[in-house]
Amino acid sequence: MYARTNSGKTELIVLNSTDAEQVVANDHYRIMTNDSKSGKELISGKKIDLTKNMTVGARQSLIIEL
Repeated sequence: MYARTNSGKTELIVLNSTDAEQVVANDHYRIMTNDSKSGKELISGKKIDLTKNMTVGARQSLIIEL
């Protein structure tokens, strides 16, 4: 997991390279999100609640725009 900022926009990139679903505790990414409460997953367009733990499927990646 890492975050990138460009032109005032921040994106959080989450990668799960394992064969099992993973739960990421929100305290792991709270600092990177600048306390944003939600974001938009760029591929699906789905709204992501950043106040809760995040579940990432096996071999899945997420790109979340804050």
